Amino acid sequence: MLAKKIALAFGIAVIFPWLVHYGVSTFWPQPKWEDYMVQGNYDPAAPRLEREQRQAEQRKLQESKKAADKVFAVHLFAIAAPLGLAAILCGAFLRVQSVGTGLMFGGIFSVCDGYVNYWRELPDALRFVSLLAAFIVLVWLGYKKLEKNPTA
Repeated sequence: MLAKKIALAFGIAVIFPWLVHYGVSTFWPQPKWEDYMVQGNYDPAAPRLEREQRQAEQRKLQESKKAADKVFAVHLFAIAAPLGLAAILCGAFLRVQSVGTGLMFGGIFSVCDGYVNYWRELPDALRFVSLLAAFIVLVWLGYKKLEKNPTA
């Protein structure tokens, strides 16, 4: 029975962040690399002007992809981090231990997914404040909800 509980918790922990990530991707599609590439074969024997035009076009597409990646990362962070924290809180209060554990791990992974994709763009002050909030939630849950009360 313990193995089934572990499997259930693991499944929830893995599926939840994917669910959040691809839910965001459904409404704000993640840019695809191939959509930002100059089509056609590169010809090193082409005239210099033609090669320079191709390179300029490729740089312009790369900048467009960078901007599109940033927009996706903002949306993912704005949704994954709060949903992840909500999953952590919900998981801590559920009576079914395997589901609660899975939600807590899934929430942690979801928060991490949001941070990983947006970390470069996130200002240091917002990094600190948001990580502090997540840390406080985890420590508070550890003391108030998960620790056994010795007087009870």
